[in-house]
Amino acid sequence: MADITEDDKEQSEFDEVLNREEELNLETAEKNPAPDVESTVDETELVGVRRIEFNGHGEELFGILVKNFLLNVLTLGIYYPWAKAKQLRYYYGASRISDSDFQFHGTGREMLIGLGKAVVVLVLLDLAYEGILSIIFNERLLALTGLLYVIIFFLLIMIASVGARRYRMSRTSWRGIRFRFIGTFKDTVILVSRGWLLSLLSFGFYYPFYLNSFQDYWTTKTTFGNMPFSYDGQGKDVFSIWLKGTLLTILTLGIYLFWLKANLQRYFWNHTAYGEARINSTLYGGKWFWESLIFLLFVIFTFGIGRAWAVVRYKKFYLGTLSLEGKIDLAQIKQSEVEMTGATGEGMADFFDVEM
Repeated sequence: MADITEDDKEQSEFDEVLNREEELNLETAEKNPAPDVESTVDETELVGVRRIEFNGHGEELFGILVKNFLLNVLTLGIYYPWAKAKQLRYYYGASRISDSDFQFHGTGREMLIGLGKAVVVLVLLDLAYEGILSIIFNERLLALTGLLYVIIFFLLIMIASVGARRYRMSRTSWRGIRFRFIGTFKDTVILVSRGWLLSLLSFGFYYPFYLNSFQDYWTTKTTFGNMPFSYDGQGKDVFSIWLKGTLLTILTLGIYLFWLKANLQRYFWNHTAYGEARINSTLYGGKWFWESLIFLLFVIFTFGIGRAWAVVRYKKFYLGTLSLEGKIDLAQIKQSEVEMTGATGEGMADFFDVEM
């Protein structure tokens, strides 16, 4: 377990260099939020087209994955949170825009605590459900109990989504300024519940409008420093993309699904902005299908050994389709009060396989 201690020490030293104004502490972070700090980089404005890049290398990632695998085996899986934190630090640190890397500040200790809380909640829920089933013999009560279990399960997935988003954003920075997610559990539950209900009642035709509403909420509730992102997509546009894509996916026996997803993601990105700058995406289905196929074949034919190189290639491709176009006045961006939430949502997201 010595590597766990060294990893935490290394991360603590890294955070002190980048953000001397605060210390990541789960018990005191909410009482002592990061103070407002103006951006102090020499370049006060980003103007024109700035591409997003991934500068990782297969051999570097391979070393991390091998070490993580061995330590997970030796610690019977206990090292998993530290392994995840180390991978995320590498992925974020290799991603850059305008010659500045993104940084991830989460630690294995935080994730271990979050994972532990998630396990306790899920075990207690399962034990309670099994206990109730053992003493109920009425079919109606059994049905109601099953319905209640499904509702609670749904609420836990929402907690995982919101909690993981809050945690991940609060631990992400660029040029010393942190991101935030200020969406709430209540608003997310209402949005998702209404979206799925109307989608069912409309036989699926409301679904693209729900997708657009969710993208709007998820985007506008995300901030970089004291400024939020904006979104101006329209439900009718998403409906057109979705309807055409769904029909072609059926006709092509699922092959067109890559084009459908690419068209939706490209639309969402192209209608997202930060201040006077807009995000531009050049993600298209054909290239995405080809890169995904290469990734799969590379992993299969190298028996998993080449996964690190496949991941690096895929991330270079995907991030390479994104760029920032316009002007951002860095001098106006201030560090906002970051609510340093715990990693329980991140832990639940692992169980429910909620992507971030």
